[in-house]
Amino acid sequence: MHKKIIVIGLGNFGGNLAIKLTEDGHEVFGVDKSPAKVELLQRKINHAIGLDTSEESSINHLPIDDCDLVVVAIGENVGASITTTALIKKHFNGRIIARSLTTVHKTVLEAMQIDEIIEPEAEYAHELANRIMVKGAIKSMELHGDYEIVEVKIPRKVIGKTLGELDIKTKHKAHIITVIKQTEKSNYLGSPTMQKKVYGILHSVYQFEENDLLLVFGNKKNIDRFIEENA
Repeated sequence: MHKKIIVIGLGNFGGNLAIKLTEDGHEVFGVDKSPAKVELLQRKINHAIGLDTSEESSINHLPIDDCDLVVVAIGENVGASITTTALIKKHFNGRIIARSLTTVHKTVLEAMQIDEIIEPEAEYAHELANRIMVKGAIKSMELHGDYEIVEVKIPRKVIGKTLGELDIKTKHKAHIITVIKQTEKSNYLGSPTMQKKVYGILHSVYQFEENDLLLVFGNKKNIDRFIEENA
């Protein structure tokens, strides 16, 4: 389901988030007080707006009443982020995601009862560390203990085999939860982009294809060994 989303702060994180959401088919309103940042994204997202959201009068120029989600992605000014978040909270009753820049900032956002607080640098650092550990990993989710769920490009020797033939559970004590299919489609702006769709539950007769992405659960060392042996 496509949503109408406001992204406030179009720096490296916010700008890339706005572009990705646009590519995924959402209607995005990107907001920043910097004319240079707004101009940079004008041809890449649906709406790029120049506003200083730390001023309450600016909030009235946003489609607050008609949007599904607001992301406060300001990454340089803690004061501006807190003020903006407070104003959004005052005028918007929907889902708010706010970026935390410091420990104190996070405490303030928690006190404001913000729905979701993100720390992209810390989260990415953990994910990157896991990806370094597992060859071929695209994304990873670390679980308790030494287990994780990893999205990996399909190893060469796996292509054409069935899940039953692979027998990953017995040989590597890991599980392929599902696969993600990739197809090229045009986004809202007409640019080509890769669309991903989860296949669903895999049965033993499922035959792996060349462009499949595998979602694998298991011990980090076992997943890495499975990839190495099938490369």
